[in-house]
Amino acid sequence: MKVSGGKAIYGASVGILMLEARFPRIPGDMGHAGTWDFPVLYRVVRDASPDRVVRRGAEGLLPEFIAAAKALVADGADGITTNCGFLSLFQTQLSEAVDVPVMTSSLMQVAMVNS
Repeated sequence: MKVSGGKAIYGASVGILMLEARFPRIPGDMGHAGTWDFPVLYRVVRDASPDRVVRRGAEGLLPEFIAAAKALVADGADGITTNCGFLSLFQTQLSEAVDVPVMTSSLMQVAMVNS
């Protein structure tokens, strides 16, 4: 029997794109691994400070977020989310860049709830 394909990491299906922020991440926060009842994969997007993302519309960061999303998929993520709803600005581009479901914000559920 020949086995081929596969992923780099198994058992952690959700990938989370994280802003580069330095504050305490208590249980319940997306950035605290203990929040989840299952393993998750994290990727911090360097230079994606809360100020740059929230106040400056994440200017110039789309390539870094796409690269980070691709890295999460390469590591084994079967779906991707973010820890900042302001990244909904990149929903379309991130979804088109990877072959797994992407939900950049809980607001992405509005269409499903509304139908």
